[in-house]
Amino acid sequence: MLADRARHFPRAVEVLETIDAVTAEHGFEPVAPLVLERDAPALDELLAKNSDQLDLAIYAINAAGFEMLSGLGLRPDVLVGHSFGEFAALSAAGAIPVADVARMACIRTEAFRRADPAEGGLLALDVPAWRAEHLVGLLDDPGLRLAIDNGPGQTVVSGPSASLRAAEGVATGLGFRATRLRARYAFHNPVLSLAADIFRDSTADVRVTEPRVPVFSPILGRHVRTVADVQEVITRNMVAPVRFYDALITLFRSGTTAFIEAGARQALTGIVRSSLPPSARAVALLPSRGDVESITAALDEAGFPVSWNPLSAGSGQAESVVREVQASPQATVPSERDSPTARADVLAELANIYADDLGFPVEMLASDIDLEADLGVDSAKQLALFERVRKQYGLSEPPAERRVRATTLEKIAELVEEQRR
Repeated sequence: MLADRARHFPRAVEVLETIDAVTAEHGFEPVAPLVLERDAPALDELLAKNSDQLDLAIYAINAAGFEMLSGLGLRPDVLVGHSFGEFAALSAAGAIPVADVARMACIRTEAFRRADPAEGGLLALDVPAWRAEHLVGLLDDPGLRLAIDNGPGQTVVSGPSASLRAAEGVATGLGFRATRLRARYAFHNPVLSLAADIFRDSTADVRVTEPRVPVFSPILGRHVRTVADVQEVITRNMVAPVRFYDALITLFRSGTTAFIEAGARQALTGIVRSSLPPSARAVALLPSRGDVESITAALDEAGFPVSWNPLSAGSGQAESVVREVQASPQATVPSERDSPTARADVLAELANIYADDLGFPVEMLASDIDLEADLGVDSAKQLALFERVRKQYGLSEPPAERRVRATTLEKIAELVEEQRR
């Protein structure tokens, strides 16, 4: 959560307040609590009860994260977004006001409700785009399309549910690893054309200007330079494929070798690390643990020098930094298993176990990446994987509530250490 970190950056808080003002106008619940409160609903609960807030929450984190980076004195040479994140990139570049992007997120949800598209979704394949395109061509299903190219290790196809089931069966038969992602619709697919038309018409009055900072669009496959370019991103975002890997390669070849992810997870950071040469540096702004000072230290270590003074942050008054993870009152002398080295060893072992079973590059399995939200690993698969972990470490069965909440390697490592004591 951003609570302990965002409070040091007034602009980040203002952005969240602006977004919530817009959501209230459209009859949606506020998203700031999802971003700031420690007891906010878990992803599974949000997907089951109020999935309409997801786009808003994702944008809120992106927008607040960008303001935090700006508050740390970092200025981007180029901005790039992934899928709906392209709107966050355009907003950060000054091309679309924050309030209008929030309104667009609300309108997008309303467009889906009005269009009522057929049940569909996304299927991740552990193959490069050219092989996924051959698979789509082999099935010859007009509803099945290549939706997202994340790099040599992952391509995502989209389509109606029946089409995805057929694709999954053929992929598995050919020895590909296929994973259904948690998505309600067949994004980046012409089957959403009606919803896309409703969205386009309903956002025709959005205030658009030329970006003040360079923006590269994976949807367009080029830089966004004009008002017409921005409007084209808005029009095509829902139905056009996301060529994220091509975007990374283009940026890298043009001299961009350092990437900072301004989201809540590290999925895109993992894609950069697994897709580009080792000379490319990538770091996530928001690791699951750490105060602002530890974040600045991590950025500085990764080669992103920051300028931030905790004594002058926020309202200008000195504020102590509250750590997200505090020592338990009962904790006195840490045991050998509680040491940072032991935790790092467990995390490394878990990353190898999960990478081996899921078919993802181990670099993608950052400690705080959410297995379901970011990688599409459903709850049944997570349970099976944890059983493998439990047997390997000789653990007792943990309480069901604790097990359900362990959706990142960091939380799984904590659970392993608890059960080993």
